[in-house]
Amino acid sequence: MRWVVLLLGLEFPALLALLDCTNRPDEHFAGGAPDKKGWARWLLIGVATAWIGIGDGIVLGYYYAVVRRNTPARP
Repeated sequence: MRWVVLLLGLEFPALLALLDCTNRPDEHFAGGAPDKKGWARWLLIGVATAWIGIGDGIVLGYYYAVVRRNTPARP
């Protein structure tokens, strides 16, 4: 039972990143709609490989390339 909880814990951030990607407008991506489609594909791969650790690296890349880029700077 512990393995199931561990695997779900590894999958959760990747699933949330995929959900964020699909709900984010095209303007938040550097290349517009084609870039959004590319990130969605990468995040699908991330969801499939999150349990071995590779997917978490893809999620981190998404965070720095898209999410952090569109977060307003603190004063």
